Amino acid sequence: MHEERIYTISELNRKARQILEGEIGSVWLKGEVSNLTRAMSGHLYFTLKDEESQISAVRFKGRSAFLYSPTIEDGMEILAYGRLTIYEPRGRYQFVVSIIQPAGVGALQLAFERLKEKLGREGLFDKTHKKPVPAFPQRIGVVTSPTGAAIRDIGSVFKRRWPLAEVYLFASSVQGEIAAEEIVTAIARAEAFNQRETPLDLLIVGRGGGSLEDLASFNEERVARAIFDCEIPIVSAVGHEIDFTIADFVADLRAPTPSAAAELVTPDHFEVLTSLVAFLAKSQRSMRALLERRVQGLQTHLKGYIFRIPGRRVEMLAQGLDLRLAELLRLTGEAWKKRQRDATRLEDLLRLADPSLPLRRGYSLTFTPGKPTPLRNVTFLSPGERIETRLLNGRILSQVEEVIES
Repeated sequence: MHEERIYTISELNRKARQILEGEIGSVWLKGEVSNLTRAMSGHLYFTLKDEESQISAVRFKGRSAFLYSPTIEDGMEILAYGRLTIYEPRGRYQFVVSIIQPAGVGALQLAFERLKEKLGREGLFDKTHKKPVPAFPQRIGVVTSPTGAAIRDIGSVFKRRWPLAEVYLFASSVQGEIAAEEIVTAIARAEAFNQRETPLDLLIVGRGGGSLEDLASFNEERVARAIFDCEIPIVSAVGHEIDFTIADFVADLRAPTPSAAAELVTPDHFEVLTSLVAFLAKSQRSMRALLERRVQGLQTHLKGYIFRIPGRRVEMLAQGLDLRLAELLRLTGEAWKKRQRDATRLEDLLRLADPSLPLRRGYSLTFTPGKPTPLRNVTFLSPGERIETRLLNGRILSQVEEVIES
């Protein structure tokens, strides 16, 4: 008779563990947390279950500590990644978890909600901390990518609505692992420029739209605190209309897009001129009507009984008054006409100040990086330096090979 092998309990459990780990390996499981226990060692023991079955699970303290792991609670539905095994001393079938994510919401969204709740409790979103944005800004800083669509959209709106504004770019990446640090650094550079070089009226911080992952840098706590601590009024212009970030809640003003931010912070110079001319005309009409009422009132009084007694004397005084009033009306009319001429001249100056006017005539403008004014003298250039040439329909980025003075 063939003698069958007799296993010890330890051998059987070890064999079962090897088969289970080798055949199935690591998998994702979705289920509801129950019977959660936090051991003194820091390990988590819990049960994952669905409508029909359940499995014992454990997450050891320190396992994959660099990965995001939310705080879990009983009744919470999660996605768990790990491996199936058998705990040999007790022969218990269990799931060893490496990664935990909330099911449905996602790690980034959960982090967003928690940071929003934390900063809200600290008062970073309170309206009492919001700084007013000036109605007629002259010097505007922009924190964004120098090669993205946001800076082109903002510049286009400024040229159309308020060409007298001076725009200063503080370049930063707006996506990726280092973007948050670069945004914080760019805001710090803007503050230093505001204090040491030229005061800035406001600062636009933004980028175009994207997914929650694309906008992650604007949902980081250090970016939110940099915006809150900045002395310059900040307009957040991150994403499209449906996208909201932590930066939007902390900023002094939120715009749905970079173009909308440029629209919000600048007046239309044609509307300003139209309003000014209308105000001057209305003021002139009001002054003329007031003077005419005063003249009529005085003439009525001069016709009274007490003024007819002196007769001739009163008539002479009345005639002199008429002459003086007529002269006053003439001088007043000339003064208002002069103001109208000044307003028209201002409109002409604004039109001539349009930076795109030389470009329409076939000329181009050359700039060195970081300088707001065009290059006028070749002595400021050296071989190897990068320059930017602006034409009517675009820009040319190039590098100087040789400098020849004429």
